[in-house]
Amino acid sequence: HRDKKRDKEKVKEKEKAKEKERDRDKEKERDRDKDRERERDKDRNREKDRERDKERNKDRERVRDKDRDRDRDKDKDKDRDREKEKDKEKEKDREELDQNKEKEDIEKEGEKDREKIKDKEGDKDKGGDKEKDRDKEKEKDGDKERERDDKKKKEKRSRTPPRSYSSSRRSRSSSR
Repeated sequence: HRDKKRDKEKVKEKEKAKEKERDRDKEKERDRDKDRERERDKDRNREKDRERDKERNKDRERVRDKDRDRDRDKDKDKDRDREKEKDKEKEKDREELDQNKEKEDIEKEGEKDREKIKDKEGDKDKGGDKEKDRDKEKEKDGDKERERDDKKKKEKRSRTPPRSYSSSRRSRSSSR
């Protein structure tokens, strides 16, 4: 009878030991699962961090590009403004030159008029050579007017850009 009891107790102890073993195994399995899950989370977080870094780098690059483009545009605007200023200065210089030429021409005409008046007064004294002197003066006036016209034409030509080679050839070929 005692043997039976002992055997039962031993069986119970063995079963308890087996149960404890099973519990330990389950606990170990749970721990392993938790560790695996932690590793997966770490990997996911690393991947997310990489993606964020890539996006940040892209954003920085975009900002750099925008800044570069903005600077380039500012430089272009400054260059355009400088060119406009230069053109304005050139135009002012041309206008001043034109005005100075006109003043000189007017002064020369005034001198001519004075000379004519003196010549006429001298002609009154001379008498017969008046017609010859008038003809000479008319020729001089005509020459000077032609010179003035030529100067104006040259100035206009210098302001207009030259024709392209092909267009000048076309006009030559059409005139033949």
